[in-house]
This record gives sequence, C-alpha cells and structure tokens, in this order.
Amino acid sequence: MNDYTVSVNNNKHHLKILNNNKVELNGDNFDVELSQLSKYSYLLKVNNRVYQVTSDKYNHENYSFNIAGYSYNITVRTNLEEKANEYLKNKAKESNSEIIKSPMPGLIVKILKKVGESVQMGEPIFLLEAMKMENEIRASASGIVKSISAKENCSVEKGEALLEIG
Repeated sequence: MNDYTVSVNNNKHHLKILNNNKVELNGDNFDVELSQLSKYSYLLKVNNRVYQVTSDKYNHENYSFNIAGYSYNITVRTNLEEKANEYLKNKAKESNSEIIKSPMPGLIVKILKKVGESVQMGEPIFLLEAMKMENEIRASASGIVKSISAKENCSVEKGEALLEIG
C-alpha cells in the first residue's frame, strides 16, 4: 500500500507515495530524496531543501523524529489500519467493558499483560500462533485488565474470550 495516515501531535495528514522520489502530502506534491547516514540519522531533501533527520522507531507504527532541533512523535498507519483504529475507538466508547476475543483458532504463545495492569488501545496483549505464524492480538480499548481467561501454551478457538478490559 502507498496510502498512509500520518499523525503528528494529534493532527492527521494524508501521505501518498507516488514513486521513489515523489510524494503527495495533503494534496500537495513534493520531490523527495532520502539518504541514510547512520543507523538513526538521515539526510532528507524536500524540493531542494535539505534537512538532517534523526529517528527512532518505537514499534511498527510509532516513531520519534528530530528535525532542525524540533522533536516530533509520529504515528504512521496505512489507511486500512487507520480505519480499523477509528472503528475500535468508536466501539470502545460504546461500552465500559471490552472483551477481547480470539480472531482465529491458534495457540497462545505469550500473555503480555497481567490482571490489574493498565493497557492502551492498540497495545499488544497476546501473541497467538496460527498457521505457523505469530500474530499480535491488540487491545481494542484502553483501561485496566479485569480478567484473563486464556493461558499460555493453550489452544483457543475463533471467538473465544481471552481477556476483559474495564
């Protein structure tokens, strides 16, 4: 996918990668060139202006950037991931308690939270192995873990309740 929603300080922007050296940001086209200097340092050229960028990746969608002395915390999601995130936010508002269910049959490899711990929406809470692949099961609401009905190294069925967030 080449269409992304980029959130900077809770402001959402639409980013489309047109080709290797051209992007569209909120409907405006930019010529870009990115060169890696070291593991965390880059030179970014945007319409013939050069910026030195330092970055750090927290997880698959959250990054920190330092550009010209300013720091930015950025979330990058595909448009599909953004729609799913909005759906989960709206669903969480409807209820005070959220039951996390297994999206598919598989084996619970690891439980990442304990009863009483705080959890943020979108945060990984389980590792589920299905069809020889590990999948992160993420929280669909923020809150406190009320109960965990799944156990590590045990099989679960699709739709089976795994955890309750209140």
